[in-house]
Amino acid sequence: MGITRNNNKERIDQRTDTNYRVRTAFYRRAVLGKSVLILLAVLLLASCSNVRPVVKIGLIAPFEGLHRRTGYEALAAMRQAIADAPTSSVGFVPLALDDSADPERTRRAARKLLIDPQVKAVVGPLSPALVEASGDVLRHSGVVWFAPFAVAPAGGFAAPLDDGLWASGLVTAVGAAVQQQGAAALVLAGDRRGWPAWDEAEWSVIAGVSTRFLEGDSSAVESLTKEDAIFWLGSAETAAAFLDVHPELPARIPFWLSMTGGDPILSERLKIDSKLYWLAWSSVPYTEWAAHHAPSTPSAFLVYQATRAAIDAITGAASTVATPWRVELFELEAGVSRPYTP
Repeated sequence: MGITRNNNKERIDQRTDTNYRVRTAFYRRAVLGKSVLILLAVLLLASCSNVRPVVKIGLIAPFEGLHRRTGYEALAAMRQAIADAPTSSVGFVPLALDDSADPERTRRAARKLLIDPQVKAVVGPLSPALVEASGDVLRHSGVVWFAPFAVAPAGGFAAPLDDGLWASGLVTAVGAAVQQQGAAALVLAGDRRGWPAWDEAEWSVIAGVSTRFLEGDSSAVESLTKEDAIFWLGSAETAAAFLDVHPELPARIPFWLSMTGGDPILSERLKIDSKLYWLAWSSVPYTEWAAHHAPSTPSAFLVYQATRAAIDAITGAASTVATPWRVELFELEAGVSRPYTP
């Protein structure tokens, strides 16, 4: 009996010792686990404290409807500009809103962008007529605002509604070009909204050639002579519609467009194969930029540069868009644009 009691006691002592070791190992693992969790939490908080604040750059462009390709091209150019920008204390992201190339939608898009306090800059809209529709919303908003076509010829960008140098540079260039083509007068046609409100005498001085507005019905077009040249100020689709009504016109006189000449809608909608001409702002860096970026059109380059100018303005960095602008001339035939020299 004494031996049995001793054996039982030893077995009890062994179980007690085993339980103690198990509990001790468990508690050690629990403490270690908590330590690991605490360390991970500290590291997570530390990493969160190093995340740069986000600044949004708004883009007003068409992402639905007829002009959606232009809008997505602009968005791609903006993303490229953000990716190429030097690292700064803030992170930049695009915030794109559709305007469907419609004036009222453009105004709504501008208002929506300004509601977001993270939006510190807006690029767009992309045409003079749409800028006129939304300008009263954007010009006194306090955010950095650049319309890609409204360049400052000496470098950078200008207030699109307050500085007409972007327009005068184009008009001077087209006036010189049509004179070299043999024209003695420049006839302005299409939608003039967003262009400076110059009268015919003021346009004539800037163009360096007698300039008048094309007003009235088809008889006004029929009265044009070989001494005239047309400069279309409106959109690509309205230019195509106009030319389809007057298919013989480009064969009789030079027909010029502004930056809308590069819009694929023009070639797709034209039912004639006559040569047309257009012009756009560019700069010396364009050729090198176009070799390494896609899309690489002049209009995409303008959006890219406007985005870089917005980033510079927000960060207070020295301007990366200081190179002077120049007007590039193109001829358009069978849907293909090529550089043009009068």
